[in-house]
Amino acid sequence: MLLELEDVTKYFGGLLVLSEVSFNVDEGEVVGLIGPNGAGKTTLFNVITGLYRPNEGVIRFRDKDLVGLKPHRICRSGIARTFQLVRIFPTMTVLENILVGAKYGKRSTKKKAVADALECLEILDLVKAKDTVVANLTYSDRRLVEIARAIAAKPGLALLDEPLAGLNPTETHKIMTLIGEIRDSHGISILWIEHKIDAVFNVCDKIVVLDYGRMLAEGKPNEIANNQKVVEAYLGESPA
Repeated sequence: MLLELEDVTKYFGGLLVLSEVSFNVDEGEVVGLIGPNGAGKTTLFNVITGLYRPNEGVIRFRDKDLVGLKPHRICRSGIARTFQLVRIFPTMTVLENILVGAKYGKRSTKKKAVADALECLEILDLVKAKDTVVANLTYSDRRLVEIARAIAAKPGLALLDEPLAGLNPTETHKIMTLIGEIRDSHGISILWIEHKIDAVFNVCDKIVVLDYGRMLAEGKPNEIANNQKVVEAYLGESPA
C-alpha cells in the first residue's frame, strides 16, 4: 500500500473541514478525488503535503508517518504535487522551472537533475519550449510545466489539483492521455482532484467522493456513477 489515510480530521477554528477521511492509494493506481465545491479536496492535499497539520488521524506513505513533517521532507519522501492555481516561476525558463523539481525534489546532482529535466521535457512535449520564459507560455503549457516539475522529482505519488481547469477539449484530452502515460510508463501513482467528471471516470481506477469534508463514497467509476448519494450531492436533490 502506497498512501494510507485513517480518520483524517481538520478544523479551522470551530469550522470542521475534514471529518474522519479514510482511504488508500495503491502502487500503480490513478485515484480520482471528486466532490462539490467546498468539499475539502484541496484542504486534504494540503494536509497530506504538510502545509496543514491534521487535528486528528494518521497519514502514512510507504509505511512512514507523514504527520508533522515539513513539506520539503514530504516531497523528498516521494510525494510531489501541482496546485489548483498554477504556481510556477514566471521569470524563469521552462527548463529552469523543471530543474527546480529535479534538483530539489530528490537532492540530485546537477548532472542527474539536468538529465531528469530533459526527460520530462520529452514526456510532456515541451522540448521546443525549453528556453522560453514561462510568462510567455499559453495557460495550458504552464499547466504542463507544473506537471513536468512535479514528475521531475521522480515521486512515487503525484497529487494533481485540477490539472484540466480552464482547458479546451483538445488540451483536456492531451493531459488526460499524459496522466495515463505518467502512470503506465513511469510508475507514478496519482491522486487527482478534478471537476471534469467524465475525464475522471475515463481515466481513474478508483474514485473517492467528498462532501462537506466527509467521505461520501469510494469505489470503481461504474459504482460511483450509479451511487444515489453521489448523484444527490452533485444535483442538490434526488433525481425524479
